[in-house]
Amino acid sequence: MPIFEYECGGCGAAFEMLVRSADVKVACPGCGSGEVAKQFSSFAVAAAERFTSSVGTGCGCAPTG
Repeated sequence: MPIFEYECGGCGAAFEMLVRSADVKVACPGCGSGEVAKQFSSFAVAAAERFTSSVGTGCGCAPTG
């Protein structure tokens, strides 16, 4: 079950929430607003950087020739 980071458009609070299903309506725990935006987490950014930095490097075998 993934934990997502959100920012509330109503009060500006940042919070994390365990979301069990994609159809769950997320609301700010502080003000109750449903106007929330999913944020990129530091894990997601770090994982994406590792993936893109390894693209095109081949299989990792020693170079021949």
